[in-house]
Amino acid sequence: MALKTKVYLARTLIAAVEGGSIANGARALNITRSGASKNIAALESALGVKLLNRNARNMSLTEAGETYVQGVKSALDQIESAESAVSQYRAEPSGVLSIESTILFGRLYLAEMVRKYLRAYPKMSVDLRLNDSAPDVTTGEVDLYFRTGRIKHLDMIAIKLMDIYFRTVASPEYIEMFGVPATIASLADHNCLNFRFPSDHSIFQWRHMMESEAVFQNFNGNFISTDVAEIHSAALAGEGIAQLPNQLVDEDIHSGRLVELFPDAAFASNALHMCIPYNRKSDLKVTSFRAFVADHKF
Repeated sequence: MALKTKVYLARTLIAAVEGGSIANGARALNITRSGASKNIAALESALGVKLLNRNARNMSLTEAGETYVQGVKSALDQIESAESAVSQYRAEPSGVLSIESTILFGRLYLAEMVRKYLRAYPKMSVDLRLNDSAPDVTTGEVDLYFRTGRIKHLDMIAIKLMDIYFRTVASPEYIEMFGVPATIASLADHNCLNFRFPSDHSIFQWRHMMESEAVFQNFNGNFISTDVAEIHSAALAGEGIAQLPNQLVDEDIHSGRLVELFPDAAFASNALHMCIPYNRKSDLKVTSFRAFVADHKF
């Protein structure tokens, strides 16, 4: 079997795994479900091993399938990155690229990346929208999304950029004055700085890993904000204990400006993804920015 054919069949398998079903994978690739099933069967035949366990209700990778997907996916990602990178030589992108991102990622990473991108492509304009509300992907107004959590929309290609960990932190000044909490439960005896979600006004629940289980709790304090940067500033000023994403506090912990509490209980939250509507995956504006992101070290 030709390598090009195997690559095509492998894409079908990976789309099914990422979509959670053969039908979802077929929809993402714009082929029929029966066509996707035949592709996976052809790949299994070519390799001489069973890759998927399938029944009427669900599917799962076999051990051989897990090994194959783990090895092939990274290779396909590299191929797609290379294709995106060389696409800029076909023509110079021009027009408006609309990007929607979470506020924190936008401020920490994306704003600077956009400035560099605009210098590299002077015919481009970027419409950057920062908010933490759930995106409405049905409007067709946005070319690229940067979002955390599970990507539920079927017509979206999700590319993982980074993992996000929540770290419980306090300044050395706060610890000197009030001491280190002996246990996670004893956070209830301290001033905890809290984040309020702008979308539904609920209070962020602090999260820790305890005996391999995720534990969600509320702790009270004298300061609540919808701006995570303000909570970060208050923690640095010694106003209380905060739980913040690692991208925001890792440098502070390394420099000693903040001290991490309960590091063994740090909670791994959902990863952050770059999400591309499937019908725009070949758009030159999108591929040029995707290649730009691929060169960035997060």
